[in-house]
Amino acid sequence: MNAGHIPGYLLKQINEALCSAFPDKTELEMMVLYELNKNLNQVASGKNLREIVDRLINHCRASNELEKLIDGALQKNPNNAQLKVIKEKVKITTSLVKILLPLEKNLINQMQQAYIACCPDEILEDWEYEIPDSFYEILECFEYIPQRNDDEKLIVKFVDHLLVSLLVNGNISKSEADQLKQWLENNAKNVVKEKSLKQFPFEVVTVDRRGVIIKRENKQASYFTQDLGNGVDLEMVYIPAGSFLMGCPESERESHDRERPQHQVSILPFFLGKYQVTQAQWRAVVKLPKVNRDLDPDPSYFKGENRPVEQVNWFDAVEFCVRLSEYTGTKYRLPSEGEWEYACRAGTTTPFHYGETITSQLANYDGKFTYAKEAEGKFRRETTPVGRFPPNGFGLYDMHGNVWEWCGDPYHRDYKGAPTDGRIWSINHNYTDYYILRGGSWLYRPMYCRSAYRDFSDPNDYIDDNVGFRVARAVARS
Repeated sequence: MNAGHIPGYLLKQINEALCSAFPDKTELEMMVLYELNKNLNQVASGKNLREIVDRLINHCRASNELEKLIDGALQKNPNNAQLKVIKEKVKITTSLVKILLPLEKNLINQMQQAYIACCPDEILEDWEYEIPDSFYEILECFEYIPQRNDDEKLIVKFVDHLLVSLLVNGNISKSEADQLKQWLENNAKNVVKEKSLKQFPFEVVTVDRRGVIIKRENKQASYFTQDLGNGVDLEMVYIPAGSFLMGCPESERESHDRERPQHQVSILPFFLGKYQVTQAQWRAVVKLPKVNRDLDPDPSYFKGENRPVEQVNWFDAVEFCVRLSEYTGTKYRLPSEGEWEYACRAGTTTPFHYGETITSQLANYDGKFTYAKEAEGKFRRETTPVGRFPPNGFGLYDMHGNVWEWCGDPYHRDYKGAPTDGRIWSINHNYTDYYILRGGSWLYRPMYCRSAYRDFSDPNDYIDDNVGFRVARAVARS
């Protein structure tokens, strides 16, 4: 264990743990003699126990025996919870500092962005809060941010975000990237490994302004299946990291000022539901223990196991995600607005991921209205089973039409000041009573189904029969 790889705050915690484990100096002397073969009085004299322990720690750092000291203390106090925590912290922190501290000078901006990405919104919303300006300060800040015991460690989330950012921007060598990947492999508990992902093939179609298919392309995507019990599964598709231009230009037909200004957004990899949440999936999760609010087990107007659940408000959708998170031990959530549009576009820049327009053969919307030069189509007047129409380039179904989809973001009137990292825009919002809806629905004209279109509504009361959602979760790289 390298003496230079232990931050000061962690040294203080080591001191506190040793003092709590050995309140009697005689017991400490015996442990040091037995485990380190050293005379405590010769290597660490002092006026009080804390001072003696501090000098003992410094001596062991210099002789590269600090890990041995902590292990010896645990041998004598195997049930001491504080020592167990310290042993784990030292292992995790020192190994990470060894990798990242030499890179701090050139990568501090990316480190700060990764910190912001995994920091709880309520902390960032405090106007007096200042982002830490050094790597050691970032690590120390994680010590004071509360988190659930079953959630992934913040330091792991930080490394996950940082690694992806560095890989996307090419700011890290292969050997350094491999070290961080190995660190995540060793320390993350909620890792979805590439080898555990399955593949599925699909066909992507592109149409011209007349709605005629001009291109067909075979693709495949990665996904995993979350078992919800009683034979009900939730398929989560891997959405790769990337950057895109969010919003649309003024030249896009029937666009709106709230879809501007266009701005570049970088998205970390994440998982998104292959389909809108179905009524079968809804009922499976509703049976799980309540967390914050009761849920109607059968809220939908249009019945069908494989139809999307509808007539759910924003808080209902959030409760679904929280119950699913408690059940799986992994955080599920609503996608951010940036994630949703990135996933919908799947690399396209046209009004729809299908191309210049859509038709009722490609999506469920009010086909009596047209967008470009396509022929008038069907108005089905109801939801359709999920997955009925061709997917987009990421393998996601029904991103246009069927039901509106809630996002995690409160509404902002336009994109001025919007985040560029794809996180939920929860600060400086000026419409606190409204949340974002995306994708259009069976009831609406094609203009409302565009990739860039933004709608919003009251999170409590808006429970129409054309509002549903799909779920997202982060990716821990391996």
